[in-house]
Amino acid sequence: MRRAAVLTTALVGIIALTGCDPRPFFYFLQPFEPTIPAPGPSLKGKKVVVLTHVTATTQAHFPGLERDLARQFTSNLRKSKKVTVVEPEKVATWIEGHPQWTDPSDAARDFEADFVIFLEIEQFQIQEPGDLNVLQGSAKVHIQAFELAHPKNSKGKELKDQPKESLSKYDDYQETTFPVRGPVPMDSGIGQAAFKNKLLQVVSNECSWHFIEHAQEDVVQDVRFNQR
Repeated sequence: MRRAAVLTTALVGIIALTGCDPRPFFYFLQPFEPTIPAPGPSLKGKKVVVLTHVTATTQAHFPGLERDLARQFTSNLRKSKKVTVVEPEKVATWIEGHPQWTDPSDAARDFEADFVIFLEIEQFQIQEPGDLNVLQGSAKVHIQAFELAHPKNSKGKELKDQPKESLSKYDDYQETTFPVRGPVPMDSGIGQAAFKNKLLQVVSNECSWHFIEHAQEDVVQDVRFNQR
């Protein structure tokens, strides 16, 4: 700490003598990269179930989109080691056993989780209708989060002798355009499968930012494509 203080004092002296703007220097002296906080509820120390749903039309064009989004979104949440997320394969098995489910909180109860996050893909396309010469991705996801918790008394104390209730904690939309810099020509060598995978990655990242903080530079879209 003393060495850091000495170095900082010395740097301030040099800046004063040279007449430079000190703000860029202090930016690099920060102990952590500046991050953008998540607008959603804190999941710290919580067990979370992730459910996904895709409209029938979108599912027909992109089979497996539900599971792919669940896997990538879950992977993003796990970057925060303070959150426990139920394995997507276990959730998929639960969905197969409950084909008529309508209440996301049912999954949270069965997995004894604290939160359930429901991602409903309302739009997912890699080309604009009527313009088949370019690749331009767009998506719209309805994001909801429900918490299972015991009711509280007038003093805010949990009544643990009563069953847990489902509480809506978050409701928002994530709209994504990719690439934001403009469409990709079809003759660029980028295949539709590679483009779809990259769009899904961007959508998953942006949805996860509703619940986990992210670095400011993450907002800049990565337009490198994996052609596998």
